[in-house]
Amino acid sequence: MKETITKKKITRGITKDFAAAFKQSELYKLYGEHKDELFIGVRNNYLNLYYNCDSIDKIEYKKRDRKIVCEIDKYYLDGNHYNSKEKGKRYKIEQIEICKQYEVIKKHSNAKVTPEKKAQSKLVLLNNNNKESNWFCVDVEYVKQFSNKQEKKEADFNGRFDIIALSKAKPHKVALIELKYGSGAIGGESGIYKHVEDFTKFCDKDYFQGHLKEEIIEIIKSQIELGLDVPFELPSEKDVLSPEFYFITLDNNAEKENASTPKQTMAGYLFNDKRWGCKKLTTKDSVESKFGDITRKDNKFYTTFLFSKETLKSLRITDIIDGGYDVKIIPE
Repeated sequence: MKETITKKKITRGITKDFAAAFKQSELYKLYGEHKDELFIGVRNNYLNLYYNCDSIDKIEYKKRDRKIVCEIDKYYLDGNHYNSKEKGKRYKIEQIEICKQYEVIKKHSNAKVTPEKKAQSKLVLLNNNNKESNWFCVDVEYVKQFSNKQEKKEADFNGRFDIIALSKAKPHKVALIELKYGSGAIGGESGIYKHVEDFTKFCDKDYFQGHLKEEIIEIIKSQIELGLDVPFELPSEKDVLSPEFYFITLDNNAEKENASTPKQTMAGYLFNDKRWGCKKLTTKDSVESKFGDITRKDNKFYTTFLFSKETLKSLRITDIIDGGYDVKIIPE
């Protein structure tokens, strides 16, 4: 597979040589031994190895040397948070060291990552390891990639999705998923309002047809070449339907007696009236005041809401969309 780069467009994927070399690597053995807790994210000519939906290793292929090379944030090795200039910066490391230090890396990731990201990872892996699930999660922590820094700076849509899933049945439905855990992340700068704003821009710009659909196919192509357990053949563009949007909320429990559940709290940000048992409306603009009622199909943008009381420790949902949710609010 060739990576295609133009001034306006980036296609994801890795080369066949990269895939072949990775399948012979120590990291591939590590992944095979820990499929229940690791996810391989296909990026623009590199791979991310995710634990807790946390990128613990950036993996590249040096064509001249025919060698797999790795980069890691030193935090995962020693648990130290460095100054702002070094925060998030990656350093070269031999892949055998990743394998040797795997339990240490996990320990430091567990100490840093939020329950929401841990639940996201568990939900994806439970789904993908369930052969009876109707869906397959092809990517996590999806971020739109840009040709250069200037393009990124000028963009008003950064294209972020927690999870991208495809139905196993053909033609393949696409689920673009935002995950929430408890009430903590429903409001604020990265809350429900901001996500709806971004999703609306995504639709207005027709980013799916113009970009994401092709990326999804390229991701799947790379996953197949990597020998991952993709449960269907490589789809053509006509086999991939327009996306459906989902908000999944786990730990839909009130933190204390008589407090609001996350569903009730979310309603306060979504609507102009107290639906869903809402106890308090937001003091700022609601989603409905700007984008309409997103629970209705006659609205410009609409989405499905799934709620579960299950927590990180008790999570047993093995079908990410069609699983046993306590509440399913499907647009009418």
